[in-house]
Amino acid sequence: MRPPVELPLLFESAHEWVVVKPAGMATELTSDPRGVSLIEQIRRSGHPNARLPHRLDRLTRGLVVVALTDESIAFHNEQIRAGAWAKWYLARILAESDPSEILGFHRVYLRTTGDRARVVRSGGKPALMDVLKHAPAPGHPGQAHVAIRLHTGRFHQIRAMLAYLGFPIAGDDKYDAAYGGRRPRGEVPYLEHAALRFRPYGEGVSRVLFNEDDPDRERIDPSLLQWLSRHVAAARDEESV
Repeated sequence: MRPPVELPLLFESAHEWVVVKPAGMATELTSDPRGVSLIEQIRRSGHPNARLPHRLDRLTRGLVVVALTDESIAFHNEQIRAGAWAKWYLARILAESDPSEILGFHRVYLRTTGDRARVVRSGGKPALMDVLKHAPAPGHPGQAHVAIRLHTGRFHQIRAMLAYLGFPIAGDDKYDAAYGGRRPRGEVPYLEHAALRFRPYGEGVSRVLFNEDDPDRERIDPSLLQWLSRHVAAARDEESV
């Protein structure tokens, strides 16, 4: 049964959905009596046992897998522990210098304190990601979009790592000290979980989900979207890339 809530649905089966969460919506809340979070809306739509094998923070839009059955949540939790999922993101960054400087693989250690993650020399959890490609951000002078392959799912990982690398997400007042904790007027951060390779419960092969023509995505250079589409398509039948 399709969800009555207004969430774009990219994949559905008897065991799971993949929906697109809008920026500004909480994926899950510890207390949610008004039912404003994504998972609570789905539970109230007729799936009271729906659960989440992963989450996106409130700032981030994009793909969220919702497990509808006990078998599905157990399966997807194990798939994530085994590193079987592949996740790609799009982010709009401040680019006062050439974004080519950060292309490639990055590994740091992150420690979470309160509502913030920070890079530490020791005592943190390993965080891995690839910055794959960049293009100027249309309508945003001095900014660029980057395509990212995320290898681990640490708290605020992309936001903290991009800031550490000197290219913070534009408008992210939590991780760009230049803002002093206050977002510039009219500057809306952009981070999107754009593509996912995963194996639906009960299926023998993986699927790759990416909507190149997503009407709710902010304007991005078409060449970057076309490149990302080809890149994720190459991973369609692979178990690891």
